[in-house]
Amino acid sequence: MAGFKFLGAILACSILYGCGSGSTEPSDKNDFSGDQLPPPSTEPPVPFFTPSDLDSVSEDPFDPERLMVVQIQLPQNYVQILSNEGRSLADVYRSCPREDFEYTEFNAKVSIDGEELDDVIIRKKGFLGSLSATKPSFKFDFDEAVEGRRFKGLKRMTLNNNRQDATNVRQCLAYQMYGQAGIKVPRCSLARVYVNGEDLGVYSHVESIKKPFLERVFGNDEGNLYESQVADFGTHLNEKFEKKTNKTENDRSDLDAVANALDLPNDENFLATIETLVDMDAFYTQWAMDAILGNWDSAMGNNNNFYIYNHPDNNKFYYIPWGTDTAFTGGDDEFKANIGPLYKSSRITTRLFSIESERAKYYARINELLEDIWVEKDILDYIDNIQALTDAPDDAVTALKAFVSGSEPEYRDKLSTNLDEDLPTRLASAMATNAANQVDNTLNDEPRDCDNFEVSTTSIKANFSADSGQDSGTFTFTRRDNTQVTANITVIPDDSILYKFDTFKGPAGTHGISLVGVDNTQFFEPNPDVYVLHLGIDSAAFKTGETDFHGFSTFAFLYKFISEGNLILIATSDDGGITLNHIGDGTNSLLSGSVSGTLGHLK
Repeated sequence: MAGFKFLGAILACSILYGCGSGSTEPSDKNDFSGDQLPPPSTEPPVPFFTPSDLDSVSEDPFDPERLMVVQIQLPQNYVQILSNEGRSLADVYRSCPREDFEYTEFNAKVSIDGEELDDVIIRKKGFLGSLSATKPSFKFDFDEAVEGRRFKGLKRMTLNNNRQDATNVRQCLAYQMYGQAGIKVPRCSLARVYVNGEDLGVYSHVESIKKPFLERVFGNDEGNLYESQVADFGTHLNEKFEKKTNKTENDRSDLDAVANALDLPNDENFLATIETLVDMDAFYTQWAMDAILGNWDSAMGNNNNFYIYNHPDNNKFYYIPWGTDTAFTGGDDEFKANIGPLYKSSRITTRLFSIESERAKYYARINELLEDIWVEKDILDYIDNIQALTDAPDDAVTALKAFVSGSEPEYRDKLSTNLDEDLPTRLASAMATNAANQVDNTLNDEPRDCDNFEVSTTSIKANFSADSGQDSGTFTFTRRDNTQVTANITVIPDDSILYKFDTFKGPAGTHGISLVGVDNTQFFEPNPDVYVLHLGIDSAAFKTGETDFHGFSTFAFLYKFISEGNLILIATSDDGGITLNHIGDGTNSLLSGSVSGTLGHLK
């Protein structure tokens, strides 16, 4: 069928299917607070069931041998409010996103492995890649409404939806291997979650990074803890770190000291200073493990998904991995190609990699850890055990094994590394060339003028149809310079609508539809402007009818085509959604639909 083929040709490898880190739909979707919620719906609650394996339940809240059973009772209208909340994708990608966003808290009844708890405060969680309206991630607080209450010693519980990990393996395995290397990591296990009797599937149960965690792993919880969502050390970048402890005094001079060290022009002075501020032995281990695990959405790969803790015993920073669901996926963010496999996109790693002696230390730590903890058989056995426990799909598991062992050539297109070789060989090849083909992706340390920042949006209207050898339709938008564009999809009859179904990322796959259109006013010119409107739709929403934009589960990206494999991202989904009239079967049937809403321009 026309257009139903894997993305190639004009788009090359430029479109993504489930990126790293999670937001959701329109920016005003959290207009409720606890005392402003509408009245709860009055449908009778779905009774809790008794798990069949209660005789195997232990006192360990992170028991790796079984699936914890978590059941939530919440009025159905509140479930809908919780599920739909979140920042818009455009807001996340703007240089000055809203700072006042908070998820609504709800009072729920919860059963965990048969133990029923009333008045549990729950809310949605997530920033970008993992957010979903159909399978939300959750945070529980057992103590807020019932002071002093704990569940098996836990004050809080974090349940990640594994949206970007159909194997249910990556998060817990990554934390386990970071821990084996000596990095301080949260505990992790798996759970099956039900909401009002509906089975939402398998989640990763990850220890919250709060003071109890700091006391457990560092023996002292009095230091400064910061969270990073796309943050790094720098005179201006430091403001992007969110302080999580000691917030009243808000002393951030420890961050400033690292930023000042990075500004030292002399390498010898930089090295002497940075080792007084950051535990460099732990740093090299973290850096090496990011590379070994192919964890691109991390501190060293993408300046994202990590915490830093200034240990009061020695006043040095330590990195704490977080959000490891993109580990073992091959090494690159689709937006930032060629950043791996030897990640060096943080400002510290970029500086160290440029110094021969420090680059040698990095390589030595990679080789040491490969020797000590990379046991291919043990990793493959772990994957098999989790698949047996969770019934993860075979194709996703096989693709994961391809990353580990370099096998299964039919799955190599899922990943961005050379899978003819196993992981140690791939890393050795990169070290031999000093990452000659890699791109540094450090954040710019420059001030943000958010007081004068203007939000710019455009309406988006699209109609498309792919049927029996003919792709047709248009999409209309306004560029940032206020020029209105109508892009004609019909210009390339066999390739104007491109379709891909990705079974490796996402709980049951992500459907991608890319509309390629030529500026209608330049239709007969030799080099017209070409645009691509890429739509991503989560499998749960891939059905006839309308679905709201929602982060990376249902989203739109507008690109301008520059050259083969080279697209510039112009705008991302803000509000509105996608309507599918026919969904086809991916082989030889009709696919048609429309888009209506707004996109946020990017600077």
